[in-house]
Amino acid sequence: MGYRVQIPVMTAGKYGPNFADNVVDLSLEMWPEDTANYAQMTQIDRVAVDLGATGYAGIIGLYVPTPLVEQYPKYGLDFWRFLLNSDATKLFPPAGTGPRVLGADGGPLCDGAPTSCVNGTYTPERCKLPESNCIELWMHDPAYSPQNFQRIIDSLNLNVSINFLGFGGEATMQKALDEGKNVFLYNWQPNTFTAVNNLTRVLLPATDHEQYHAFTKDRMHARVTTDVPTIIIHKLASQGFLADFPELVLLANSYQVLDASMNAMLRSTVEQGYNHSTAACEWMRANEHIWGAWIPTPPKSAVDCSVGFGRYLTGSVFACIPCPSGTYNWNNHNEGACTECPAHLHCPGGPVVQVSSGYWMANITNTTLERDPEFYKCPILGTCCSSGYCEPGECSPSFAGLLCTECAEPDEHMWNHKCHKCGPAGGASFWLILFGAFVGAAVLLYLPYEEAPTVEILFFYFQVTYYIFEHQANGIFTLPGLSTFLAIASLNVDGMVADCTLPITGVPKLVFRYFLPLLLMFYIVLIYLILRAMQSSGMITASSAGRLTPYYMQGQPLSLICFRAMIVVLTFVVMPLVDSSLLLLQCNTVQEKNVLYRSPSVECFGSEHGGGAALAVIFLILLLIALPAMLWLVLNRLHKSGNITYEDEEISNIQRLFQCLYIVFKPDMYYMLPVTIIEKGITSILFTLLIKYEENIQINVFILFLAFLCATRIYFQPYHNHLEAYLNREISLGILVMIAYRQYTEHYGITDGIIAQIGVIVFLPVIMHVIRWVIANYQKHEEKIMSQASKMSSKMGSQSKQSASGSANDISVGRAKSTARKMRGSIEKIEKVPGGGNTGSMLRSKQTGSKLGGTVNVSTVHRPSGSGHGIGEEGAHEGSPLNPNGGP
Repeated sequence: MGYRVQIPVMTAGKYGPNFADNVVDLSLEMWPEDTANYAQMTQIDRVAVDLGATGYAGIIGLYVPTPLVEQYPKYGLDFWRFLLNSDATKLFPPAGTGPRVLGADGGPLCDGAPTSCVNGTYTPERCKLPESNCIELWMHDPAYSPQNFQRIIDSLNLNVSINFLGFGGEATMQKALDEGKNVFLYNWQPNTFTAVNNLTRVLLPATDHEQYHAFTKDRMHARVTTDVPTIIIHKLASQGFLADFPELVLLANSYQVLDASMNAMLRSTVEQGYNHSTAACEWMRANEHIWGAWIPTPPKSAVDCSVGFGRYLTGSVFACIPCPSGTYNWNNHNEGACTECPAHLHCPGGPVVQVSSGYWMANITNTTLERDPEFYKCPILGTCCSSGYCEPGECSPSFAGLLCTECAEPDEHMWNHKCHKCGPAGGASFWLILFGAFVGAAVLLYLPYEEAPTVEILFFYFQVTYYIFEHQANGIFTLPGLSTFLAIASLNVDGMVADCTLPITGVPKLVFRYFLPLLLMFYIVLIYLILRAMQSSGMITASSAGRLTPYYMQGQPLSLICFRAMIVVLTFVVMPLVDSSLLLLQCNTVQEKNVLYRSPSVECFGSEHGGGAALAVIFLILLLIALPAMLWLVLNRLHKSGNITYEDEEISNIQRLFQCLYIVFKPDMYYMLPVTIIEKGITSILFTLLIKYEENIQINVFILFLAFLCATRIYFQPYHNHLEAYLNREISLGILVMIAYRQYTEHYGITDGIIAQIGVIVFLPVIMHVIRWVIANYQKHEEKIMSQASKMSSKMGSQSKQSASGSANDISVGRAKSTARKMRGSIEKIEKVPGGGNTGSMLRSKQTGSKLGGTVNVSTVHRPSGSGHGIGEEGAHEGSPLNPNGGP
């Protein structure tokens, strides 16, 4: 039939694993009694299938030479009762006269088991008597038919002892027969020994299967008076053999070799000197009329196969077999095997191809059937196949279009991964954004500038957290409110709204991502212009402004306050602006068209996309090249001219403006503002551009980059204030922990416990910073707090004039000390800048609540008169740090 056959050597006791692992496909001779796990293989585990009997049977028994039976017919030597006849037993050598075979150690072959073997023999009690006429039964090793014939001898009171000759006992038996000795033997069929020699099997009483059932439970004491059961030899095949070679199953089912044929082949191994293969081959040549009927009609070879089938070699012919699980075929004239299923697709078999969660594939047509499946990672989380596996072209409910980036209903627009109906003027969220941005700008104007690094660090931390988990299905964004909070921190309007903000899609919607960051900057400029106009018109006076502003802003020019707020805004709008620009430039090939990744209905750099792409390029140049370069040039020139100063006194307002660029950093790291802008830009570039790549590529790049970024933030501490230094370390560790959680959940899944843990880690640095901030500010204002407490105590507990006078004096002292601190909001010490280049340059180092030499050193702020207007004062000095001796 053309099949190539391998014949492995099977290990006893491992038949089941051999069939289960397809080491063996077919066994044509399996003795169930010699296979302890036969029922386990065929009935429980079903790793092998019984194909029926082989035709010949296994027969174990006692044998005598046939010529002796024929010479003494009166004794009936072919029947077991001759063993009770003393005249018949005299024909055989008496017990104890046979050869003695020793074990490998020189001792008896077996010993110490009275019911089985003692000193190499088994001798029943009656054979130990002096007048006994017992004969000797020659057996192989005690492991052959263990204790079976010992129990038969005992139960039938046979005058027989057993002499064990070992595994090589057949040579001794053959020599005795060749010498014409009358020996009483144990052997079996089919076997070369019984096939070659002229032997007659002694009949015992008919088999009682109940006796043998009891014997298997107690081999030492069971009563056995009947013959050994005939062994039905079976054919077994593996499950894989049945599935892969149906025509060979027909051959194996038909295979039948009778006892006479088997004995003839066994005899030829001795008489003709054949080995087993040659003996079988010669029998095949002489008996084609027998085995020819076993062979089924051969199938025709297939030239090609239709969709859903693969062309496989089955023996000598090719056949079309349905594609198994994990493969597919879309070729209607397939001349090869089925194609392996690509990653992120699911192929249950045949022509069926499905996409896994988070991916999209176009509907199958006659055209797509001629090429490999085209599937794409979805740009918007939750809009494509949401769970399990989906059919081609299928989106989550409510979504449709290429990559599921559109709403199924034409009058709906997608915002925050959901479809909403839109009015012509937008939803309530648009007006909330307008109002919220104004409030945010106002808060930033009132923010003490010494807290500016905290704002920058926390915004960076929350924006990176948003990047890490933004595209993870069923991740931490399932926690109520957390995704909204992180979207607000990232200034991502699309992620924070709950309705339709504006009825826009495509490029206009991507351009709208610029809206909130720029709106914050616009509001600060607008507030500055309004307040400046009100100052000029006299609507706001110094006294009225002083009542409306906190102590740390009093006396500061309006331009300085607004410029500081603009610098703060600039530190946390870089990433959202860069992200928005990259999304406008991110293109991908979908169905042989170069389209916008977030809006695949728009062709890249076409008429609809051209304006948005130009705007994105302009923003990237400004944010990543022009702005950092300009800041670096300014800071470098200030440094070279010796105008990097940390003092508060005797500096002009223009110098105070430039101080905003470096005052929060250490003197030796004055250049960090452009560095942080570039750092944020690179971070945004990596996260935005890697979104369309494989998950393992994303995670590995994120791990390498964030590990480097966080290591530098932990090792290099650029911030002047120790509170920001602690916070910087903690957010770096928090980012590393979250990227580790992201990697862990990608491999082992997400649980409610893991989500809760990540939610705690997100806010842990904030909580720790608030605790340290409260402690530090309590220490800083401890005297004022104590004086206020003393004042309240004196009013409530003392009515005496002397006590009241003493309390008033205490309060006056506290106010005097507090007034000095109000000018910078902290207790400070003025030190010389080591090697600062300008002998007049001073270093501000914060000494929160500390005492030096037994006294508290307080630096007060003296603002010289000059041009310009401050809040809460009549005027301020103007001067340029680039020209400290004169005007701007």
